[in-house]
Amino acid sequence: MKTPLLRLPAIFLLGTTILFWSLYDRYEPAGPILLSSPALASASAVRGAVSEDGGRFILDVPPAGKPAELRFALPAATDHPALRIRARIKVDGVAVGKYPWSCARLLLVQYDARNKWIPGHHGMVAEQGSKDWKQHEDVFEIFPETARTDVVLQQGGTAGRAEYDALEVQPVRIRGSFPRWRIVFAVLWLCMAIFYFPVCRLHRRRLKVLVLLNAVAILAGTLMPGIWVEDAAVQMKAAAVRITASPPVPPAAKPAVKAPAAPPKPGDRETTQMDRFNELIGNAHLTGHFVLFATLCFLVYLSAALERQHPAYFFKVGFDILLFAAITESLQFLTIDRKAGICDLRVDVYGMALAFLVFLAVLGVWKLVRRFSGSTAG
Repeated sequence: MKTPLLRLPAIFLLGTTILFWSLYDRYEPAGPILLSSPALASASAVRGAVSEDGGRFILDVPPAGKPAELRFALPAATDHPALRIRARIKVDGVAVGKYPWSCARLLLVQYDARNKWIPGHHGMVAEQGSKDWKQHEDVFEIFPETARTDVVLQQGGTAGRAEYDALEVQPVRIRGSFPRWRIVFAVLWLCMAIFYFPVCRLHRRRLKVLVLLNAVAILAGTLMPGIWVEDAAVQMKAAAVRITASPPVPPAAKPAVKAPAAPPKPGDRETTQMDRFNELIGNAHLTGHFVLFATLCFLVYLSAALERQHPAYFFKVGFDILLFAAITESLQFLTIDRKAGICDLRVDVYGMALAFLVFLAVLGVWKLVRRFSGSTAG
């Protein structure tokens, strides 16, 4: 029973971390409510089939119809560091359009003084299919260059109905106690790491350097501020635009001038471009989870095989890696602008499962080669 009991401190601290940060609100009100259950008449822009019923906004898209959108301007938003948006959302038969984000969404879009859309975190929720009423909320940072802000309700799918109720926008700021609690839990987890390092014999493993580098890479990715990821996304997007930009067309080869099309609404094209890039970044994020935990699992299993561990050890170490995945995901509670999610943990498990299968295949091939070599030598 000694080995299972050694895992109890980590499991207890993991449960404490999840429970505390699930109940603790790191934000506090920073001013009066800017928007609360507004009426359709107070909208700054309406597009498509939008109606109001008992305080609920209904955005309808008939089959192959035009998307619906509703906007509310927030003139006083730039006076605050961040905004918390809350709303109840219900969807009925929302069919996704050409892109994954072509569905029912709630956004906070920001523009600079030149009315140019500012890239960054802007999507609060994206729903599709049919789901009953569900409460959603998110906090958005107001960028220093922001001159105008809109709350946007969308039904961008090819069909279906999206309903929005109890829409509320509240200015917020980080609580003064948040940095202190971050330090407390960071110190607790650091002490836990120091305790488990000799217990897990990480300094005596055959592949200790590779295993530790892999674990450090996972922790670095876990604790990286979300704003760094967004800044990297913006820089990569700008680089991609410069690389793929078409050369200017010679005057003689210019096509005939066509009648000008209706200009897009401010921010529509930029938002769509950033949505595409955010999807790419999100996929890269999940790929990173998958690859890092797959390589960690494979390296640990390979190291155990080189150490000639008992077969039962492989099941125990698999549980330990899963526990490490849950711990690293819970550490995102200690960041300012990132949240723990079950989706990332699920991807980690997929990576571990693939690594286990690859390890079994490599081990089987190795045994066959050794057996064949032995029989040939005999």
